[in-house]
Amino acid sequence: MAGIALSGFSNLFNSGSILAAVMSSSSLPLLSLSQQAAYMQNQMQEVNYIYNQSMSVFSTMMGFVLNPVTGSMTAISSSSYVLNAIATPNTAPGTYNITVQQLAQPEISLLGSFSSANTQLGQSGTITLFFRSDTSSSGITDNNLSATTPGVQEFNITYNGTNTLQDIVNEINNTAGSDITASIFYNGNTYSLMLAEKQGASTFTTSPSTTQHVIVAQDSSGIFTQNYIQNAQNAVINFGGASVTSNVNQIQNVISGVTLNLSGTGSVILSISQDTSQVANNVSNLINEINNILTPINVLTEKPGTYPSQNSLTSANPFIVPGDFMGNFMLTNLKTQLLSVVQPLENLGVVNYNYQTGQLQFDSNSFQNLLSTSSQTVLNSVTAFVSSLSQAIMNIISPNGALMTEENNISSDYAYTENQIYQMQQSLLLQQQQLQLQFSQVEAIMASSSAEITKLQTLLG
Repeated sequence: MAGIALSGFSNLFNSGSILAAVMSSSSLPLLSLSQQAAYMQNQMQEVNYIYNQSMSVFSTMMGFVLNPVTGSMTAISSSSYVLNAIATPNTAPGTYNITVQQLAQPEISLLGSFSSANTQLGQSGTITLFFRSDTSSSGITDNNLSATTPGVQEFNITYNGTNTLQDIVNEINNTAGSDITASIFYNGNTYSLMLAEKQGASTFTTSPSTTQHVIVAQDSSGIFTQNYIQNAQNAVINFGGASVTSNVNQIQNVISGVTLNLSGTGSVILSISQDTSQVANNVSNLINEINNILTPINVLTEKPGTYPSQNSLTSANPFIVPGDFMGNFMLTNLKTQLLSVVQPLENLGVVNYNYQTGQLQFDSNSFQNLLSTSSQTVLNSVTAFVSSLSQAIMNIISPNGALMTEENNISSDYAYTENQIYQMQQSLLLQQQQLQLQFSQVEAIMASSSAEITKLQTLLG
């Protein structure tokens, strides 16, 4: 009797490949959701990039302080030898005649005569320094000064035989340094202690052969005899028929908003006018900043390859995908707003939109020519442009603005999709576990059947 061939029955069922095929098919919706999530995540990056470019415009505008266009003034002196001046934005333009009659100078005196700055003094004593900080001690001679004299400060410098001239200098500067500057003077033969009032520390003035000085030194040992070599005097200028004095060579607000830096005596003409030298540069910077917003908007909302700037932008920022926001109303409207703010400059003929490049173009030469012939008209137009741009940018970057609203909407959709992905992953995991259990049972049954078949084959010989 011929044998019955039933071998190989159990090998007809491959649970691993069947399970993989089933799960692969079931995972297709999950793959689609994951792709959607990645797309939305990328879109959030793209919107955030435009937001950062908008913030850059905002920062540039803040750099122009209160009035980004017409806020600076320039002050030009007919003689920089006599004085230079700095004008603030609030200074009124005009021409002013100023005469500098004398410069402020500190009182300087020399004390003692020594062979070396570092040789020990060999004597002990105390230098009592009196410093007149203002004119309240006028009429009181040097010999009658004390610590209780109005407007007078007293400093006591004690020394011994081992101290040097340099030690005295250091002690005075440590003790009275806010009012008096001590140093060493060398005349080519001997060294002396030099005392000078600190610039602007005193309003007291002196004159030759006076018995009243700003700094009075009284030495108990007699080795520091004081000799005055320069008298203290205030700066004096004549402006508008009136004399103005100052204890320093920097005078402020004789002309409102102007600081005068005196350097010599004589008469000058000071011209103060609006400084327009930076206006063209400021406008050019703002136009470039707007273009930095327009470029990603163009790339994202137009058909890939429309603009030449696309390649450089996407190379530097790989997450920007051309056409990612085609037909998006928010970005299209944003572009319309940005182009509308330059209307005042387009009316002047100094700005135009290039449809081939998708960029604004600024004609600096035409702008400068108009500025020299019709400055007020140009400045008014620039002010209107800056005002409109400021409002547009604030609307863009505000928490409730277009960009943040768009990003929040995408973020909300992304969170919803991520939750769907999680739920689907859990469902697939449960399905896989169930299938594995079922397939294990089938394999067990088939294994049992295979054993029975083997027995039958044996019996049948």
